[in-house]
Amino acid sequence: MRVLLSGYYGAGNVGDEALLAGLVSGLRERGFEPVVLSADPRATRELHGVRSFDRVSGLLPALLRSGALVSGGGGLLQDVTSSRSLDYYLGVVRLARRLGKRVVLYGQSLGPLSTAGLARTAAALRGLPVAVRDQESLALAGTLNLSAVLVADPALLLDVPPDLPGRDPSGPVVLVPRSGQDVLNSALETLALQLREDGTPLAATALHPQQDSPAVDRLVRLVPGLDVRDATTPALALRAVSGARYVVSVRLHGCILAARAGVGFAGLSYDPKVRGFLAQAAAPSFQRPVDQKSLVNLVRTSPPMEVHAVDHLTRLASEGLDWLADVLSPERTAGA
Repeated sequence: MRVLLSGYYGAGNVGDEALLAGLVSGLRERGFEPVVLSADPRATRELHGVRSFDRVSGLLPALLRSGALVSGGGGLLQDVTSSRSLDYYLGVVRLARRLGKRVVLYGQSLGPLSTAGLARTAAALRGLPVAVRDQESLALAGTLNLSAVLVADPALLLDVPPDLPGRDPSGPVVLVPRSGQDVLNSALETLALQLREDGTPLAATALHPQQDSPAVDRLVRLVPGLDVRDATTPALALRAVSGARYVVSVRLHGCILAARAGVGFAGLSYDPKVRGFLAQAAAPSFQRPVDQKSLVNLVRTSPPMEVHAVDHLTRLASEGLDWLADVLSPERTAGA
């Protein structure tokens, strides 16, 4: 069956591309043909080796050529910044339902949503199979009277090359900033200055290069000699956080990729989805305002990741794809 994937794909956010890579691989292994709606169909085809359609002009043709729609994953259903994102993703779901396509919401974090956004989301998703990737989203789904299951981010299933270095106690602390989060990026900068005084090697990487490179450049100006690591593809992003003694990330997928690489990590949380993953991974989480002293002391210690928690999440990601394959199966579709 051809399955159309709707998400924030082809927009240069390597975290979303890592999620897509895990989702595409998992669906193929289970006998499905993934097709992707993308902001840059050519880039998506080249990076993931999939058929891709423009997320606006190609939406109807892509739906007509597909047997089902998977909305997700990622933090798609939110209206905290504007309602345009919510309008688009709910619109894709509604159109697919009107065309009689099977629709599944998969691997998403729900919210934050306004009162109006909550009502619109509940109406659009009513009766659909729903799988979310954190406990807060699971609770929110319950308040919306949606029947949901808990899965984990498919980026946890990225292929790990045999030569990929894991945690290295003598390696650098890798910093991952995020555009638009000045307070949290400032905490990273203060951390970098304090670690430099200790003689700790440092590196930084931009998981959304178009947006985050200015924040990385600022770290370079503050700490000359800081190693800037390329993270323009999921494979390179995984290498960017590997071989580190520790990772401190403002971006969710900086934490997820560190977990996949076997490196200890902490997150500076700007969003419930970050806080949710860190709680499930039993990893340190810092909110605004950041307790700078505690953060510095933590990174100086650089504890290893909680292997049992990350292993559980990895199993949950794999089991989630089994669940997705089951609800997409022709037998289920015929009997729906």
